[in-house]
Amino acid sequence: MHHIRWIAVLGVSATLAGVACGGGNSGTPPGPTPTQMAKVSGDSQVGAGGVTLTPFSVVVKDANGSPVANATVSWAVVAGGGSIASSGLTDASGLSTGTLTLGPNAGTQGATATHNGLSGSPVTFTSFSQIQGATSIQANGGGGQSDTVLATLATPMSVIVRDYKNVPVAGVSVNWSVTGGGSVGQAATTTGAGGIGSVSRTLGATAGSQSTVATVSGLVGSPITLGATATAGNATQMALNGGNNQTGSVNTALATPQSVLVSDGHGNAKSGVTVTWAVGDGGGTVSSTSPVTGGNGVASVMRTLGPSAGTNTDTARVNGLTGSPVVFTATATPPAAAVSLVNNSFSPSSLTIASGTTVTWTWNCNPCNAHNVHSTSGPASFNSGNTTAVNGTTFSFTFTTAGSYTYQCDVHFASGMTGTITVQ
Repeated sequence: MHHIRWIAVLGVSATLAGVACGGGNSGTPPGPTPTQMAKVSGDSQVGAGGVTLTPFSVVVKDANGSPVANATVSWAVVAGGGSIASSGLTDASGLSTGTLTLGPNAGTQGATATHNGLSGSPVTFTSFSQIQGATSIQANGGGGQSDTVLATLATPMSVIVRDYKNVPVAGVSVNWSVTGGGSVGQAATTTGAGGIGSVSRTLGATAGSQSTVATVSGLVGSPITLGATATAGNATQMALNGGNNQTGSVNTALATPQSVLVSDGHGNAKSGVTVTWAVGDGGGTVSSTSPVTGGNGVASVMRTLGPSAGTNTDTARVNGLTGSPVVFTATATPPAAAVSLVNNSFSPSSLTIASGTTVTWTWNCNPCNAHNVHSTSGPASFNSGNTTAVNGTTFSFTFTTAGSYTYQCDVHFASGMTGTITVQ
């Protein structure tokens, strides 16, 4: 019986020993810890816009340099558009791949692989997208020219196309268009061995800025705009521009300059044309007898009227132009006359004026006595109305009939507040 009890104790001891050795833990030991990531392949690829490149790859390792499987790697596009696809996790060799589809435009495009906290992360991949084998387009020549409207410019418009290494690219189709008028010799041309595409340019009929546009969709720098300036053609016509039918006092300059506009056959203002200007009826002067048209095609003079009331004329002429000569008409009026009501008298008390002259009486007194202006004889009568003592009051009358006129202040005529006007 003693022997049997010993065996039971040994069985219990064996069971306890098994527990003490961990025999009850069936979990998988933890894997290696990733510490570093490095680029493996796929960098610096070149492809057409929109194509899918050979996959990029990175490797993830632990501190001993051994590959780590099932590590998460995040892939992202960081420049140039496009998209990238990846399973994310590293395989048994520690590799993770990302497949980039380039964006539609040419230029440098970038992607990254990232695992936060790892040495070497993020890893950057650079790719080069091209259109028709090219990356960029720049102006080459022909811009900044100037010629008359409808002329074909002496130097063709041109651009140069290069790849991502800045090497000129032949065989690229360049589309051409215009703004501001005119035309190009061809709607599309192909770059030659030097990467240059060119086209002839004919200006439009309207003077001013005109542009030529070169386009290769998707290239860096596209579209390219090359400017030119169209100038007016030969002068063919002249027309009145301003300053006609004015009225002013004799021997005085009119308020607005008299002017003409000179243009070419397409209505473009023509500068640098000398206009011959001459005074006609009524006398007087012009500020220049040979003014020159400015950048706006306008030539102008200041007209000073002659010494007599009536019609004044002058003429602007450029021989050979349609619309020449241009005749200007102005009306000269007698100078205005003024009389002051001051100190119970008219000053001056006697005036001699030309027919058509307007006389203005002004109450120039402070304080003022009550006055008025009332005609007493003459070919025509005038009356300021009720008497007033307000300083600064005015009354005007235009004398159109020759003769002798007398007038008075009805309040003070007895004390000599009278006047005379002689109209010639």
